[in-house]
Formats: sequence, structure tokens, C-alpha cells
Amino acid sequence: MTEKITVPAYAKINLFLDITGVLPSGYHSLNNIMQQTDLHDNVAVSFERDAENFFEITCNNPLIPCDERNIAYKAAKLFLNESGERGRVAVDIEKNIPIMAGLGGSSTDGAAVLAALNELCGKPFSRAELEKMGAGLGADVPFCIRGGCAFCKGIGEIMTDIAGLPPCSILIIKPDYSSDTAAAYGRYGKNPVKARPEPEKLLKDLEKGELSEISGGLYNIFELLDNARETERIKKALTDAGAMGAALSGSGSAVFGIFPDVSSALKAASGLDYNIRIVTRPLAGSQV
Repeated sequence: MTEKITVPAYAKINLFLDITGVLPSGYHSLNNIMQQTDLHDNVAVSFERDAENFFEITCNNPLIPCDERNIAYKAAKLFLNESGERGRVAVDIEKNIPIMAGLGGSSTDGAAVLAALNELCGKPFSRAELEKMGAGLGADVPFCIRGGCAFCKGIGEIMTDIAGLPPCSILIIKPDYSSDTAAAYGRYGKNPVKARPEPEKLLKDLEKGELSEISGGLYNIFELLDNARETERIKKALTDAGAMGAALSGSGSAVFGIFPDVSSALKAASGLDYNIRIVTRPLAGSQV
């Protein structure tokens, strides 16, 4: 019998992102504060037990590969290998999160597949076990499973739950160009940044829930490395339109601004000349 479930796969933004070193594995160690938002893909997963494993991926975005390159495919295969289950897995992704934008769109789809299969198979794994499993798929996958707001270290797998953004609205701007994560980190290797802030002040401001202080403490090292001039132009457009603060998300290319309420965010969005303008809000706690 085929069982099916549809789960939301939520986007994230980075309130603070710094590279602290390079690990022996070649991955970069980070100081990273990630905040989940209610912008999401819809991931429908069906599972039918069978003697042979079979994976099918479909997506409404033609730019998304629907084969073994897709993280959803990798997540389904990993889950069956780890659980000992066998069968046919079909995944259909309704893509709403802009791709190659630093919003975790790929990682969150992989996290959603792990969570959905765990539900369909009777929850053989705890959330902590799913997070550990997800680390093998990508650095942001464990956070996408956990959700809420977290201070992440290592490559992102060492997570501490923290107070997230207080009630506010977030306006995301995705410019015409995209960003390749691996290439962005490679540029850091050629142009290391020596002077940068520590995350402690932002962590304290988040604990206090002071939106104005939080908005003024946003930081992303990639703003100094890739498309810096255009990123600054978008940040200025957002703050000129009323954002309390603005920053690049992940390795880009999306830039977000924090607004006190949805009406001010919608007003700003209507006046900005970018094709992709998304108003969203922060989420608290695990959504998986």
C-alpha cells in the first residue's frame, strides 16, 4: 500500500555568518545564526514497501535536476539505507523558495524528505538522529530539520537553540543573478577577511528581543567577497524603503530587510524594482 504525506520545507535567513577557519575535511568552520521563516516549498513524499528500491523526483521548476543530483533523491536513498526499509519513494517538490539564493532551498527539501519518510515509516529515528543523518547531506540540513533560530558552529551541525527574531516582517529580494555556494567559499580562500565582529552582542540582543538592536547587528562575511557593490545597492534600497536593517543571506544572492510589521514590508516591496520580492515572517521552534 502506498502512503503519502506533504510537508512544508521552510527557508532560512542568516542573521550572522562568519568563517572562522578551514577544517581538515576542507569544509569551513562557521559562526552562524540562522532563523527559519514561513516562506516554504511543499514537498509531497509517497512510500510503498517493495523488494527493490526505486526513487522518483518531480518538481515544478524546470531548473531543478530530478535525478540523483537532487538532494531529495540523496535524502530518500540515505533514509532507506539507514533504516533498513526497502521500497519505492516518489517525491514531488512545489518550489517556492528562490534557488541559488542563500535561503537553504535545497537543504530544506532534503530535510523535508527525511522528516516525511520518518513519519511514513513509524518514526524509527528521533529528531536528533535525523539531524545527524542530515549532516551527511549538507551543512544546513540539520538546522532545517530543527527549525526556529539557532547559533550554529562547526560546519553548522553544532547547534544551540536561541531566542529568534521577535514579531516582525522580512522582505527578501532576489536579484537577477544567482550564487554558487562552493564558488563563494572558494573566493574566501583567496581573499580571507581578518577584521570582523563577534556574534556575542547579537546573541544578547536576540535574548532581549530588541528588534532595532538586532537589525543593526546583522553581519555576513560574504557581503565583502561576492557581488559586493550590488549587495550594498540592494541593502541601501531596503533601508531607504524603511528596513531597520538589511543583510545578505547565506552566500547570496538574496538580500533581506527587517521591517517592524507586514504593512511596512509590503509597502517597501511595492516600491522596489526587483522581479522577486517576497514578504515573510520568522518562525519559532521546530516545524518538523
